[in-house]
Amino acid sequence: MLAPLAVSLLAGCYSYRPLANTSVPARTDLRLYFTADGARSLRDAAGFELRQLDGVAVRTLADSAVVVRPSTVLTVDGNELPWRRGELVVPWRTVERSQQRTMDKRRTRGFAAVMGAVFTGVVYFALKSISGGSGATLQSGGGVPE
Repeated sequence: MLAPLAVSLLAGCYSYRPLANTSVPARTDLRLYFTADGARSLRDAAGFELRQLDGVAVRTLADSAVVVRPSTVLTVDGNELPWRRGELVVPWRTVERSQQRTMDKRRTRGFAAVMGAVFTGVVYFALKSISGGSGATLQSGGGVPE
């Protein structure tokens, strides 16, 4: 039950920052947004017009294109689809803006603090219930009432 929550919150520990230039190191997590003309020009290679692509850079081809291994794409129709076609060569002229996925240290620290507090609370209340922390005690009634 907590695993899906933890996974979804961990995804929030990342953010996308503008990509500084077109020279992208391999294994960089990318998000690319395409121009209208770019979406049309990639239609043959992609199979549909793309609005956005999330994936990993494989290598750059000079400063004119980047080879990407997409994970998901968003079409101009608004459909988010998993990518199963292999690598895609993306000319930079088709890209309206590009972003790099990076670890957000502030969000990660906040998430760790919240999870630590939740864990501490769960352990505290579990130990309290095990030890009978309600304050009630049972006494044997061996004497004669007066």
